[in-house]
Amino acid sequence: MESMSLKPFRSLMGLQEEMNRIFDDFWGRSRTGELKEYITPAIDMEESDKEIIIKAELPGVEPEQIQLSISGNNLIIKGERKLQHEEKRKNYHIMECSYGSFYRSVTLPVEVDTDKIDAIYKKGILNIILKKSKKALPRQIKIDIKK
Repeated sequence: MESMSLKPFRSLMGLQEEMNRIFDDFWGRSRTGELKEYITPAIDMEESDKEIIIKAELPGVEPEQIQLSISGNNLIIKGERKLQHEEKRKNYHIMECSYGSFYRSVTLPVEVDTDKIDAIYKKGILNIILKKSKKALPRQIKIDIKK
C-alpha cells in the first residue's frame, strides 16, 4: 500500500509531466528534446448554425506554400515555411523562429459540404470557412396533433 504522504507528490509529478508535454508541443520538440518532424500551427475553431470557421496562424508563409485537403471528417493543413535568407550566417545570438514543414489535422465536429469551402489568407492568418452539410444543419420538426 502506498504511503499517504506520497500521494500529493504523485499528482504534482503528473502535473509536471503534463506541463512538460504542453511546452514541448508549443516549442516543437519531441519528448526526447529533438525537433519534431513538423511544426504544428496554432488554430481557433468556432461553430455557428451554418458553418465551421477555422483560423490558423501561419506567419511568414506564402499562400502558394499552403495545401488544404479534407479526408473523412478531418481538415488537413500542411505546407512549408521557408527561411527567408538562404545565406548562412554564423553569428546568431538567438534563433527561435521555426522553419520547415508544418502539418495540422483538425477533426471537424460535424459533416461539411466539401463543395462549399472558402479559404482566405491575410496577414499570416488562414481563415477557412466550411459550410455545414444539409444533414448537419439544425431543423425544426413538426409535431402532429392527434384529436
